[in-house]
Amino acid sequence: MKLIFLSVFCTLVMFAAPARAADALLFVADKDFAPYSMLVEGEPAGIDVDVLTEVARRAGVNLKIEFKSWETLVSMVKSGECDGATSFFKTPDREQYAMFMDAVPIHVSDYVIFTKVGSKFSFRTYEDLRGKIIGKVAGVSLGDEFNAARSGGIMDTKEYTDISDAVRGLLEGEIDGFVGNMDVTYYTLKPMGMTSSIVYLPKKIIDDKPSYAVLSRATDIEGKDMLIRKFEHVMTQIREDGTYNKIAKRYLFRF
Repeated sequence: MKLIFLSVFCTLVMFAAPARAADALLFVADKDFAPYSMLVEGEPAGIDVDVLTEVARRAGVNLKIEFKSWETLVSMVKSGECDGATSFFKTPDREQYAMFMDAVPIHVSDYVIFTKVGSKFSFRTYEDLRGKIIGKVAGVSLGDEFNAARSGGIMDTKEYTDISDAVRGLLEGEIDGFVGNMDVTYYTLKPMGMTSSIVYLPKKIIDDKPSYAVLSRATDIEGKDMLIRKFEHVMTQIREDGTYNKIAKRYLFRF
């Protein structure tokens, strides 16, 4: 009997609302990250947004999602101006200011080099990029190997505010190619009518790398560890019951 009571008590504690449940938790998402986060007819949408909304609904948490530029988003997580955010690659530096919901990724990412059809070049190793100028979105982490090639002077890099700006830079000849998330870049290129004129090179910069939702270490909500366990529990459920794929299929055919 005591064991049954203890089990029920632990379950109730796990799914108790966070200390500031009367107010909505504020999460921020990248405004330039369709199909993962974007505005559709003025309303927040996208795979990450819909997943977080469903997770919060099942967990009984009032959640508000706002869109910001990536650099503003990171600043808000660092300062505690928001309670959480999506989506972050996990790095030691980011763990200093963000608590990762790393039991289940909110999505996985492939990053590749995009270039113009008539200007394709070989990319088997980073040495093939010697003398090239490669664009990237400011603030996006592309891994140790890319950073080592850049700091070693193998290629030059030019940073852009978003993917659309990087596409402009490519078309205007500022860069030889740019590194972009495959799903996000193609989602950007499609309405521009450029999916056949801008293509990607086969070798991946990042392959199936997980991105996570995070809580800000600086936010003033109490019970952060418990809230993370609650969200992770529900995210596991929606992966297992097929809800995640149903959400993703609204935006991407590959699901």
